[in-house]
Amino acid sequence: MDEKKALLYGVEYPARSGQLHYDFELRLPTVGDNIAAIEAHGIGSNMRINTAMLASCLVKLGDIPAEAITYELLEQQMVDDDYDVLAAERDRLKKKRMRPNPSSAVSDSPSSPSASMASPSPESAS
Repeated sequence: MDEKKALLYGVEYPARSGQLHYDFELRLPTVGDNIAAIEAHGIGSNMRINTAMLASCLVKLGDIPAEAITYELLEQQMVDDDYDVLAAERDRLKKKRMRPNPSSAVSDSPSSPSASMASPSPESAS
């Protein structure tokens, strides 16, 4: 499950080249992404861990080679508003994966009121 969107400000790559990359494809993060981020960066900062996870979940970022999409690249080159764009897309992907709410499921019951909820007819009232 991937989403293709665009950053607002882009990520410059190579550094100091002036070449900005906007279009991205993000996949759903996994527990493995979380574990790898914690092992690489410790547990001191949620933003650091989330940035590392986002880097590992970026399937594509413009024309940047996949192996160059790293925590360090995002940390040094990404504007904070673009971090918010990626985090929002990650959250949208998670919501898409959630189990549907049972109350919103279509039921097999008829659309007319049930007999127990219907008003009694005048003949049955006497």
